[in-house]
Amino acid sequence: MIRQQDHCAGFSLIEVLVALVILGVGLMGLARLQLFLLAGTADIAATDQAIRLANDQIEALRFARSSGVDLSSGADEQSLHGMAFQRSWTVSCGVDQPCQTQVGVTWTEPRGDKQPSRQELLFHAWLTPNVSVEQGWLVQSGPPGRETLP
Repeated sequence: MIRQQDHCAGFSLIEVLVALVILGVGLMGLARLQLFLLAGTADIAATDQAIRLANDQIEALRFARSSGVDLSSGADEQSLHGMAFQRSWTVSCGVDQPCQTQVGVTWTEPRGDKQPSRQELLFHAWLTPNVSVEQGWLVQSGPPGRETLP
């Protein structure tokens, strides 16, 4: 009597190799996604710093205007978290008229595998004349400051 051999339950070597290839491709996709998300986070952090620098300058100009100081255009460079931010501002004032100011911040975002990209933000603001101080507007007791993020 001839016995039929029982089929063993399990996976063949080819099935295991195909599963490993599919798993490897999936893991490489997840690693690429992680790198993309890290680069996006760095871009957002740099943009946030640039917005804060521009806002700080606008507030400093507002304080100077309300203190009666003559405003002038200028530029400076700030280094935060290993990145250099160039900040420039222009001010044009009329007698007893609001001053028009423009603050620009530029920086270069380093890229690991690509060319560094130059970014720029530009803000426009109007600064009220000194008359508003005499009308009872709240005036800060010192120049504005901003906490640095960890």
